[in-house]
Amino acid sequence: MKQITPNFYVAEQLTPSHMTSLAEAGIRHLICNRPDHEGEAQTDSAVLKASAEQQGMTFDFLPTAPGQFDAELVKQFAALMAGREGKTLAFCRTGTRSLSLWTLANPEHKSRDVLLSLAEHAGYNMSDLIDRVAQ
Repeated sequence: MKQITPNFYVAEQLTPSHMTSLAEAGIRHLICNRPDHEGEAQTDSAVLKASAEQQGMTFDFLPTAPGQFDAELVKQFAALMAGREGKTLAFCRTGTRSLSLWTLANPEHKSRDVLLSLAEHAGYNMSDLIDRVAQ
């Protein structure tokens, strides 16, 4: 799990065994950006949702194909982030799709330079997307 801002984190693929520690770390909301059956050993989103809800977290499923960030998908991600209180963790296979959606949605209205810096600090490169970020 990599912290991007005080209330937003990204991670690679989760399993039900992660849910207790995520809840203990204060995560309140999960967003799964990885389509079901993308990988052989991947846990289905329905199983992850049940595990998350058992730990008192919300779970949203917004499957995203790699590199496919159309305006509607970005709008849906922004809507999921709107009005959330507490910590949100978005995940996919590596965290890149989730961070890409967050960067494009820019729910915290950060400058492009700040978005690039936050991503770089977490080990990601968003320079290919940054021109698409609304200011």
